[in-house]
Order: sequence, then structure tokens, then C-alpha cells
Amino acid sequence: MVERRSPKPEVVGSSPSAPAKPWRVMKNPLKFIQEVKQETFRITWPTKKDTMMGAVMVFALASIAAIFFLILDQILRFLLNIVLTINI
Repeated sequence: MVERRSPKPEVVGSSPSAPAKPWRVMKNPLKFIQEVKQETFRITWPTKKDTMMGAVMVFALASIAAIFFLILDQILRFLLNIVLTINI
């Protein structure tokens, strides 16, 4: 069963009766910059080890996928050559 909660009244666009306005005008640019700065300090950045492990994993999985598709392509090419060389 899904829990239903009432939307927060201070959040604009949190209910279907008050959709978010994409053209909302920024009133105080200094306050906006200050909030952005505060948010950047809350970010948990990955460590160098995490970044390197992610890069290695992407490279390894891309290599495995390339080898798999190379083998699959060679098998299909071989089968297609057999089918095309059959003379009826």
C-alpha cells in the first residue's frame, strides 16, 4: 500500500493544483549564489580511488562487450556465407 502525504505548503509546484513554474524569476541573485555555494559544500565528491575504479570498470565492460560483438559478428558472417553458397 502506498503512503499518501499531503504536500508541503511552502514548496511551489508540489501538488497537481499548483504546478511548478519554469519561468520563475530570480529576485535576489546574491542569495541564489550564496545558496549554490552552500549546496556545493554539501556534495560528497568521490575519492580518487572511486573515480579510478569506475573508469577501469567502464573500460573493462566496454572491452568485454566489444569482444562479444566481434565474436557474434564473425559467427553470423560464417553462417550467412554458408547459407549464401548453397546452390539449390
